[in-house]
Amino acid sequence: MNDLLQRRFQQETDFLLEIQNALGGELKKNNLAPLALDLGAPSFQELRIDPFDGSETWFGEWRSSEGTHLGSVSIHGSGQVYGQFDVLQLNPNNPKWFVEAVTAWGSRKQLKSELQLIPALGD
Repeated sequence: MNDLLQRRFQQETDFLLEIQNALGGELKKNNLAPLALDLGAPSFQELRIDPFDGSETWFGEWRSSEGTHLGSVSIHGSGQVYGQFDVLQLNPNNPKWFVEAVTAWGSRKQLKSELQLIPALGD
């Protein structure tokens, strides 16, 4: 990891933990297993240029030991964030819905989270 990427990761470490807590809290609120959200540093990290405003975005992706995508997070230079973590299971509160992922978005001042739902296959 280059020095610039390492410095940006160090700056975002506390915010990354808040994002993980928001994702985990949404899972808990909806009676879903916490999964592996205590992953620490994402497996893959890079700095990207936001095509909208030209600012620098820190991007991280969590992968399993086999390399399977588990989730990702983007923290934009403006402080805006979007993170998601794959769930891929039936909704325990309503089996007519399948939980595709849990997402968190917002800023350091206010993070919001929700489940991404799709209709489950019928009989």
